[in-house]
Amino acid sequence: MMVSSVTAYFPANESSYLNFHIPHSLRHNETYPHRSAMFGSHYTFMWGQEGSMVLPVKLALGDMDLCWEPSPKTVHEWKLPKDSAYILMAERGGDCTFVKKVRTAQIIGAAAVLIADSSDHLPDTMANDGSGQDISIPSMLIGKDTYEQVKEVLDMHNHTGHVVAELAWHTPKFENRVVLDFWHSPIDTHIKEFMANFSTLAQSFDLSTNKDDHNDLLEFRAHPILLDGKEMGCMFGSDETPNDPCYELCTNGGRYCHVSHRHTQGRDIVKEALRRLCISHQNPNQHVYWQYLNFFSEHCWDSDYFANDACILNAFKHAEIDQSKINDCIEVSGNPEKDVLNSFLQEQLEKQKHMGIITSPTLLINRDRTMLWGGLTPRNVLAALCETFEYGEKPHVCYACMTCGDPVACAQRSPMKCEEGDGKETEDPNAHKNTDHHPSTKKKSHWGRWLFGMMLVGGCVGAFIYYKRQQDGVDGLGSYSLQDAFLTDSG
Repeated sequence: MMVSSVTAYFPANESSYLNFHIPHSLRHNETYPHRSAMFGSHYTFMWGQEGSMVLPVKLALGDMDLCWEPSPKTVHEWKLPKDSAYILMAERGGDCTFVKKVRTAQIIGAAAVLIADSSDHLPDTMANDGSGQDISIPSMLIGKDTYEQVKEVLDMHNHTGHVVAELAWHTPKFENRVVLDFWHSPIDTHIKEFMANFSTLAQSFDLSTNKDDHNDLLEFRAHPILLDGKEMGCMFGSDETPNDPCYELCTNGGRYCHVSHRHTQGRDIVKEALRRLCISHQNPNQHVYWQYLNFFSEHCWDSDYFANDACILNAFKHAEIDQSKINDCIEVSGNPEKDVLNSFLQEQLEKQKHMGIITSPTLLINRDRTMLWGGLTPRNVLAALCETFEYGEKPHVCYACMTCGDPVACAQRSPMKCEEGDGKETEDPNAHKNTDHHPSTKKKSHWGRWLFGMMLVGGCVGAFIYYKRQQDGVDGLGSYSLQDAFLTDSG
C-alpha cells in the first residue's frame, strides 16, 4: 500500500518547530503544539540565525522527571548511546525546575530534551530559574497527548530507535506588527541612555499621521523588574515604619519592592514604575508614553527630582496627559501607600517570576527572549526588530536607517536618510601623546607658561635697570624692589 505524502509546514510567525518523521503515523502537516525554553542554545541562536536537528528519541526510564543527580550508571541502565546523538524525552514534575531537568539530560549526553506537561494546556514558556547560562542544548515542553502518542510507540519497541523527531528554529516573520517586551529597572543609567535614543526609532514605526490614530507597526511594552516583598520578609502591613529598610524599598505594605539607587528610595522607583504602567494603560497611543518618558529622563531623573510632584506634573503637561486619570488609575489598581494588593504591580511580578526574568534589561521580541550581540544599543535592537518582518514588508525606517552608523540621527531627518560620517568615531589627535590634551591640564599649562613668561620679562627688565645703574655709577640696585623694576621709567 502506498503511503500518502506529508508536507511539513513551518509557520512564519513561529520561532520554533517540532515534528516527527518516524513513524509516519506521528507526522503532521504542521508543528506539534509546544513551548520553547527561555534558556539554552534555542534562544541563544534565535535571532538572525536558523537551525534544526533530526535525531532519534529516547525515553527517560525509572525516575522520569530528571530531578536527580546524573551518574555514569544512569547511561548504562537506560541503555543510552555513548557515541551517538539523541533527544531525551522525560516527564514534568518532581521537585526541580526546567533548567535542572535539562541540565541533567545534558550531563548524561542528550542533544535536546522534550519535557511532557501534565496537561495539553501549555504555559506561555519554559522559564529560566536564573541559572540556565550553562545550558547549551535546546529543549521544548510538549502536551500530555503528544507525550502519550510518542511513549506508546517507544514502549512497543523497547524505548529505542523507532521515533525520529525534528526540532527547528528561525527568526519568526510577521507582516503587520512586532511586539517588544522590555523588562528593566526604571533607575538604571544604561537603560535611561538607551531609552532616550531608542524613543526616536520606536516612534518611527508609527504610520499614523493623526495622533488620535493608532497604526503602530511596533507594540512596545515596558515591564518593571520588581522584588517580591513577601519572599524578602518585608510584609510590614499598615504599620508605617520610615526607619525600617523595607519601608524605604517597598510599597503596598511591603508587597512590591526595588532596591534604592542613586540616592533614590526603592519605594519611589516602584511608584514611578506603576505611574508608567498607568500611562500605557490610559493612553493607547504610544507617542504619549515616549513624550512623558523623554521629559522625565531629561528633567526628573536625578535624585532631587525623581519623586518630585512638580517635575512629574510638568512631564504630564509636556505629554498632554490628564493627571487626574493617572491618579485614579493608581488608586483603583491599589494605592501604594496602603496595605492592599496592586493589580498592575501584582500582574507584573507574577509574569516576571513565571518567565524567570531576573536580569535588567531582558528583551523579548514576539514572545521570544532575544540575545543582542554587541550589547543594548538602538542599532542592535532596530536590526532585531526589522528581521521579524517579511521580505520587502519592513517599516521604512528599516530600509532607510538599519545599516546607518547612527540610525537615530537618520530617523530624525525628513526624509529619513543616512549621511556620511553618521556614527563615525573621530580620533583625538592628542590622545596618548602627552597629558596636555586633558582640559584641566591645558588650563594649568597655559597659566604656567604665562607666569614663566612674565618672570622672564621681569628678569630681563631688572637686569637692564641693574646695568643702567652701574653705568650711572650706582652700586647695584640699591633700594629697588622687583616692583620698582617693573614700574621704573628707564628712558
